Amino acid sequence: MKISVLCNSGQRGEEIPCAFHLGGRRLPVVSVLNRWSELPHRYFEVSVDDGRRFVLRHDAAARCWELAAVYAASRPALKPPAPPAPARLPGPRWRWFGR
Repeated sequence: MKISVLCNSGQRGEEIPCAFHLGGRRLPVVSVLNRWSELPHRYFEVSVDDGRRFVLRHDAAARCWELAAVYAASRPALKPPAPPAPARLPGPRWRWFGR
């Protein structure tokens, strides 16, 4: 699927994705998790702010970007159950022995 990608220049002048448009929505890249080359393409595994991960494929010769894969946000770790609250002893009971 062809997509529109906004890029910054890397240290060597290569294009590094910083945001992309998908379904009319702009998704800013939070981090580039991995990158590799398989000629003639370069691949970038990126994460976005909602936790999803995407693999973006760049064909430098054709000057186009494609969406290669989508991974759902990883589930948050389950919290261990909270320890039970300590038992509350009844407070002092006052009796009035009066007239």
